[in-house]
Amino acid sequence: MGSRNSKTLTRDGVSKLIKGTDGVKIMIQEHKEIMNMNVKGTFTAAITTGCLETTRKDAERLCFDHSRVVLSEETGTNSYINASYINGFNRPKAYITTTTPDSEETICNYWKMIWEHQTKIIVTFQESEDSVDGISYWNPEVGSTLQFGKLRIETYRIINNHPSFQITNLLIKDEDEHTLFVYQFLFTKWQQVNISPPPSEFIDLLFMVRVYNQSSGEPVSLEGYNSPMVVHCSDGLRRSMVFCAIDIAISSISETGEVNLYSIVSKLRKDKYNCLYKVNDYCFCYIAVYHYITFHRTV
Repeated sequence: MGSRNSKTLTRDGVSKLIKGTDGVKIMIQEHKEIMNMNVKGTFTAAITTGCLETTRKDAERLCFDHSRVVLSEETGTNSYINASYINGFNRPKAYITTTTPDSEETICNYWKMIWEHQTKIIVTFQESEDSVDGISYWNPEVGSTLQFGKLRIETYRIINNHPSFQITNLLIKDEDEHTLFVYQFLFTKWQQVNISPPPSEFIDLLFMVRVYNQSSGEPVSLEGYNSPMVVHCSDGLRRSMVFCAIDIAISSISETGEVNLYSIVSKLRKDKYNCLYKVNDYCFCYIAVYHYITFHRTV
């Protein structure tokens, strides 16, 4: 059973929860119940491929077998990638969430994943220390190119017209000169993972991602679903999954006038092992949804 306040809420219901004197207490209790739920899944691929290390950090970032992204295999390469399919609002596999690639092998697999899914949208949450000691999967200089495996990554254009995020248009080419244009959104207002960003700027990011995603045509994948957008952060568990949760919640409100974040997060944890384990991230989801409701965004 969920808590008595974990029911579906209308717009007014969300506002009353946020403004109520016991709102924080209710959200904390909801999150505690979600964390106590038994989520079933196996991690055979992570273990058998040797990608499971002995550190606690690696153990916390495992991918469920039932939702992990499987890349095509190539002789002499490790095709395992720490990435999971995430179901959206009435849309299976709407997102892929993953960790920020930081080595030659992980970057090659990252771009291979983008290419095989014909992904058009990447949402990036970077901490201030990310990619300082490692290597980056793209070059921020217009006209520059990088080669990873069989794919060449060209920085085609950079759009700096918002104070909270940067949009980079990347041109991907394979060995046969087939091309794929990708829009990467680099959110710059959440560099300290334990300090939540301004909700207004987060909603601005989500709004613009939707605009570009709709205009991109959303190519259809081989499985018959629209190609997923890729969302990544340092651990693939917190900021990336907050984005998915809020995006799903806003879709629910826009289409039905109601939202149930308790249910949304519970389902997300069935797709992504150990995600949204911090209560402040859960509370931020509510706050961002409240901000969307208050300012009557249409996205």
